[in-house]
Amino acid sequence: MERLIPLPWQEELWPQLVGWRERLPHALLLHGGRGIGKRHLAKLFAQLLLCETPVDDAAPCGHCAGCQLVAADNHPDLRWLTPAASMPNRGDADVNGEDSQVDQSEPRSSKGAKPSREIVINQVRKISEFLSISSHRGGRRVVLLMPAEALNAPASNALLKMLEEPPPGTIFLAVSDQLDAVLPTILSRCVLLRAPSPSRAQALAWLRSIGVEGAEARLAEAGGAPVGIAEEIAPEQRQALDPGLHEVLLKLLARGAALTGAQIVSSVPKDIAVAPAIRLLQRWGWDLLAERLAGRVRYYPQHQRAVSTLARAIEPSRVVDWAAALAQTQAVSDHPLNARLVVESALLGYAEAMRPTRSDHS
Repeated sequence: MERLIPLPWQEELWPQLVGWRERLPHALLLHGGRGIGKRHLAKLFAQLLLCETPVDDAAPCGHCAGCQLVAADNHPDLRWLTPAASMPNRGDADVNGEDSQVDQSEPRSSKGAKPSREIVINQVRKISEFLSISSHRGGRRVVLLMPAEALNAPASNALLKMLEEPPPGTIFLAVSDQLDAVLPTILSRCVLLRAPSPSRAQALAWLRSIGVEGAEARLAEAGGAPVGIAEEIAPEQRQALDPGLHEVLLKLLARGAALTGAQIVSSVPKDIAVAPAIRLLQRWGWDLLAERLAGRVRYYPQHQRAVSTLARAIEPSRVVDWAAALAQTQAVSDHPLNARLVVESALLGYAEAMRPTRSDHS
């Protein structure tokens, strides 16, 4: 039985949340950088609110019916409001049914249509239906909104009234990685709480405690955000690069302008995971620019020598253009028509960006 506890760097904030249990705001929005554990903290607080025998009124017990239902993603008084594209496939649940925690239903134009990256109005309408009936277990009802910036305009407008005057015993727990991207009308109806980021020492100690190998290098590559690393090593993680392929891609990038099409084609496998591969390329580009402009390497310090050598010869504007193209590729990375072709094209673009222009020779 899963019993959630705060992450080490959340232990100072947790008592504040516990103290709000009896006088809850209508909506609470946790914000901060990606990968620092905001979703973990929101789910932990939701579990506490739905726990039927909390420990010292300060922690979910982990064994009551409420905790068991939350852990099984089947609590009738808990709903997730999140983009369909962000949700794992659950063959044991009817995502359109009343008993599903995951309100991700949306209109589909045709069979096999891509799941939306937005939270759409049909999902909000289902939340309204959920709140129109009384609590199943006689306690609170909780809606987890993740991330708040994914709400499109119609969905936001439909949600406003619920945020302003939710039924008694209801709380919205929202999370945002990009607070500036959340509509002001949503922000004005939430109590904002900044989630703490871990220190480097805290992040490393936590990663090592859960068995992450090469924690220092992994943490640097993740930009100091440890929770995403833990998710990548989880068995259910679907979007992670094989460690061997991870090193292959870094070796290709280290060749800079000398990288050839033949080397790219022979190294990229057919079933490569596009999103993490493009993310690796983006971080390499950011390191090149950071080294050239500020003399530091953030994501791949173990490749400092190669990055420094390449950075001295780059034209920053060309690397910026390549990085912008990668951002466009990443936006559709969940559903590429040809995964290998997408990554090969990105690497060919890199090689071209690294080659000096004629003006560089003159």
